[in-house]
Amino acid sequence: MIIFTRHAILKLGQRNISRNLVVKTLNSPDKILPTSENRKAAFKKFRKLYFKVIFRREGGDIIVITQYWTDKIGL
Repeated sequence: MIIFTRHAILKLGQRNISRNLVVKTLNSPDKILPTSENRKAAFKKFRKLYFKVIFRREGGDIIVITQYWTDKIGL
């Protein structure tokens, strides 16, 4: 199951991003990189930009921390 934190939900609204875009990125990422504190970053390219989702795994669940657009893959 994909679970959104309160912060992730807030940022979805502020950045006008759909949950579907987050799910699509997590289900079929172009790249996944480790970050700090047992978190990972999933990247998926859409036209000229990458969509980045920061998440962590808890048991069988994926906890979404935040998400945003970026122009390159990196941390």
